Amino acid sequence: MSPIKMSADDENAALAKRDPIAFFEKCLANYRAKVDDYSCVFAKQEQLGGSIKPLQKAEVRFREEPFSVDMEFFENVREAKRALYVAGKWYDSDGVPQVWAKPGGAILRAIVPRIQQPVAGARAKKASRRTIDQFGFGRTLELIIQYSRKAQAEGKLKLSLVGEGEIDGRPTYVFKRDLPYDGNEDDYPDNLLVVHIDKEWLLPTGVYAYADEAGENLLGSYVFSDVKLNTGLNADDFDPDKIDF
Repeated sequence: MSPIKMSADDENAALAKRDPIAFFEKCLANYRAKVDDYSCVFAKQEQLGGSIKPLQKAEVRFREEPFSVDMEFFENVREAKRALYVAGKWYDSDGVPQVWAKPGGAILRAIVPRIQQPVAGARAKKASRRTIDQFGFGRTLELIIQYSRKAQAEGKLKLSLVGEGEIDGRPTYVFKRDLPYDGNEDDYPDNLLVVHIDKEWLLPTGVYAYADEAGENLLGSYVFSDVKLNTGLNADDFDPDKIDF
């Protein structure tokens, strides 16, 4: 009798259940092989300075090589209305990587249409749990794998496929991960992480981080919707002088 051949969905589900880290590594390899750029609507809500900030939404254009992000907020704008980053493109006199930003306030923006600031400077850290050079599907998968491997090596990892879900009307695999988080994010970034992986794209379209195992103390939620892959973005699409930044 010939062996039954599993579909790609069945194979992915089997791997996700058997070895979640290997599944995430497969997702990352798939992303690197198949995705050059994308656009999306990015929704995030984070705990900053001890309080939960309002949900923000931004239209994003992203290019993998070189790593490029153009993010323009349209809901609950705070410190920056828009941010533009291209890896290796802009530095200050001390060689510190810079990001272009449009101030959030309309009055200030009329006086100073755009400014440069350090990618990982005080303003950036005040505005978000992650800096702009950590944005996107690839970086998200890398961080999930990095901390999962660290906890696994220390015998402290709890990570499993817990079911199926949906993000933006698309079916997902849902994972839960528990880490020995103690509030020091230099060690571990969260206690509970809930991750939605799009079944077709194998991309993390929904990520929810909590400071507690019960999932009541939100640290950050990150959702990608209206995703369009491989749209043909090029260097001109991330040139501040050519896109009227």
